[in-house]
Order: sequence, then C-alpha cells, then structure tokens
Amino acid sequence: MTGERHNDFYVGYVDETPPGIGRFARRLAVGLVVLAAAIGLGLALLLERFDEGVFEYGTVRDYEGELLVDPHPRLITADGPADGYLLVAEGKHALKVDHRVSLPWQSNPGVEAKVTGTLIQNPEAAMLEVRSLRLAGAGHEARPEESRFSGPEGGGAVRFRVSGGDPAVDTDSGPADETPIVQIGPEGYARYVGEIVDTKCYLGAMKPGRGKPHRDCASLCIRGGIPAALLVRTESGERALVHLMNALGKPVGPEVLEWVGEPVEITGILRRQGERLVLMVLPHRPAPVASAAAGIRPHRPQAATTVIRR
Repeated sequence: MTGERHNDFYVGYVDETPPGIGRFARRLAVGLVVLAAAIGLGLALLLERFDEGVFEYGTVRDYEGELLVDPHPRLITADGPADGYLLVAEGKHALKVDHRVSLPWQSNPGVEAKVTGTLIQNPEAAMLEVRSLRLAGAGHEARPEESRFSGPEGGGAVRFRVSGGDPAVDTDSGPADETPIVQIGPEGYARYVGEIVDTKCYLGAMKPGRGKPHRDCASLCIRGGIPAALLVRTESGERALVHLMNALGKPVGPEVLEWVGEPVEITGILRRQGERLVLMVLPHRPAPVASAAAGIRPHRPQAATTVIRR
C-alpha cells in the first residue's frame, strides 16, 4: 500500500461519534431548523390577514341620537360616525322598529331614540347590537323582537324607465296593472363588482367575516335580516361597503343568498349619503321584477364595470 486512508465510520455502540460525521450532523440539524422557520414565515406572509374589525363583546353602552330607516335602521349621534351606526338585534336577527321607511335620496325626518347596545366596527362602518331601544314619545322601552317594521307602500314588482333626474317611484304613470314605475337617471345605471357580505360579521362579529369560509354563516345572517352589503374596491384600492336595497326601497334578503361569498356583478343605481353608499339593485334589462336577484350575476372579468370613486 502506498498510503493509509482514514474514513470515518459510525458505530452505534462506540461512545464518541467520528469528528466528520459529527460536523455533518450538526450542520444538517441547523439547516433543517432554518429551512422550517423560513417555510413557516413564508406561509404566514402569504396568508391573508384578518380584517380590522372590533366586536366589544360584553361591553354595553348607552347611545342617544336620531333614528332613521333608509332602508336599514341606523342611529345618527352627535359624536359618532358621520353616517351613523347600523342597528341590529342580538344574534343573527334584524332590528325591527316602528318607524316609516324612507328612500336614501329622500329627506324624511327621523325620530329621537335612546339605544343600549354593543359596538361593532371596522374602518368602513360601525354598528350597534341593540339590547334595548326607546323611541321618543313611545312611553315604554321596546325590545327589538317586540317591535314592528313599517315598509314602503306599493306592490311586489316595479317597472323601470330611463329618464332624467333622480330615481323615484311613480305610480301615477304606471300601466293598467298599477305596477309602479321607477325613473332611472341614465348616469347612475351601471354595473358594480364586489362580494355580498353580511354587515354584522364583516364589521367584526366574526373573523373571517367574508369569503367562501364564511359563506354559510353570512347566509344565515342575511336570511335572519342582517343588512347585506356589496364589498367593493374603490379607485384608490381601498375597501368600501355599498348597502343594498331592492327597487321598492326594501333591504335585500334571501333572494341574494345564491351569490354570497362569490365575486358578483350587480346592476343598479348608486347614491351617496355623505360617506354612506347605497345601491338600488335593478334588473340587467328594464322589465317587471319583484326580486333583487334579477340584477345580480357572476362576475365576468371581461365585462365593463364601474369603479367607485371616494
């Protein structure tokens, strides 16, 4: 033999590990730990963060202000959000109140009210889960489940006509069957893309409060009367809630459950009330319709839609 080669060989019953194998094992262990940490960090960064909603569960406060129903109950207070607090009952139930409904572009007066409830809010809007409600002159404290809701007058269907001016329900010029006619301002009739959410969960009662993982919960909430809204992206990329109502001025409900949690296009008329956005859902084509579902369909990326500017 011209030389002697020494190869490290590990034997389990020997007390000491050969130096070469020991160095390799230490490097391999450190490398695996670093790799696992990097994979975990990468997956965490790829996951979408929960929304910034807050539900002050267990904290009940008193609020006082003006109650409006247009078409959802909301309370306007002196020191609260400019567009007021949406009002809902406990659980997955709507708040029903004895007050006349007005359309968002009408300036009907509200009524003074005192509310005891729990705050739910995120950067887009605020809501109160009402424990008790007292209307001015009512003479008694009404629980949400004891009160009644007075909807707008009219039948169960409307027709549409494109004209100038603000939209309005015109029953004087209707056809022989007295179906109301909605005057459509051509500048406001457009398609908007977003996701239908239930406002209570989205504002903070649940996390996540949107998307497919939350679809079943959102469907139960909307079926129970929680206000539905279209979650959109504005021109600047920010999120915005667009509150939904049908052509009769009533909140949308079970007719939109098929579309919850999915990207959709909604045809309708957009109106602003300060910072608040309200969309009257209309059919894709002028026709008699009793359901807001006639104005909703799956989103088609190639279709022309309108971007909301804030």
